[in-house]
Amino acid sequence: DVRCLAALDGDRLASGGGDASIIIWNLADGTQLAKLEGHTSYVQCLALLDADRLASGGRDRSIIVWNLADGTRLSTLEGHTSAVLCLAKLADGRLASGSGDSSIILWNPADGAQLATLEGHTGSVQCLTTLDGGRLASGGDDTSIIIWNLADGRQLTKHEGHTAMVRCLATLDGAALASGGSDETIRIRPVLHP
Repeated sequence: DVRCLAALDGDRLASGGGDASIIIWNLADGTQLAKLEGHTSYVQCLALLDADRLASGGRDRSIIVWNLADGTRLSTLEGHTSAVLCLAKLADGRLASGSGDSSIILWNPADGAQLATLEGHTGSVQCLTTLDGGRLASGGDDTSIIIWNLADGRQLTKHEGHTAMVRCLATLDGAALASGGSDETIRIRPVLHP
């Protein structure tokens, strides 16, 4: 199965799948440009870091940073104790990863250094999205959404309301956050910067 997609520059698309590979596609004619192999289980999530680098998270608990020019592996980020379920590129170049181990790790993708671990969820972290004002939103199996201050890793607010896991998040104009849950609802709430 195809688990995740990421739009690349130059009319290209990356897809990650259950076969543990990432395929780079030419959108103009649908041809396969490259196949990136390195994960040992499902590729769960993708995040474009810049024009030259792509990050992938897998069920094998690792994150791989790829060179898009030649398909080589630049680094492997290891620290989660369960599957990496979601990734988000932060405005300052850092990478955030959410995992089945209930944590979010902030990384320097250039050297693989772990910069911070954000803990507050009591179940798998299913989704991440950035907000203005240096904030990150996370949704999880515990039905909650947590808003984090990225400067110091502090939990700013915790939103309840869903009655089942929060599966996806989207920022709306920087001032509102939409969340979709396994309870078959979409909730929209203001997330104005304090």
